[in-house]
Amino acid sequence: MKRRNTREERVWRAKVIRRDKCCIICGTKKHREAHHLDDYSYHPTSRYLISNGVTLCRNCHTTYHCDFNKSFRTKTTKKNFLEFVKVVNYIRKISDIRNQISLKEILSRK
Repeated sequence: MKRRNTREERVWRAKVIRRDKCCIICGTKKHREAHHLDDYSYHPTSRYLISNGVTLCRNCHTTYHCDFNKSFRTKTTKKNFLEFVKVVNYIRKISDIRNQISLKEILSRK
């Protein structure tokens, strides 16, 4: 991935991370990165709007681009990112249900 390091980009990145404080997917504060909701290349007018960014850790950012969106080169949109969040939340819900069932089974054993 090409690293953008203009002053404008650094300020935008810092403001997004300061606003969110942690990865909005997993909650970690390690290896935070700012993600553009609407693609940087295709939406130059919203490129540096704080509302066009969210904080992700490196792992969640890579998961979004490489596993969900198939590539860092694929155009991203807010709609596409919201679909990713829905999938993550669905997986969490299923995982929570499984954990509850397992916990209930363990507690009901004699």
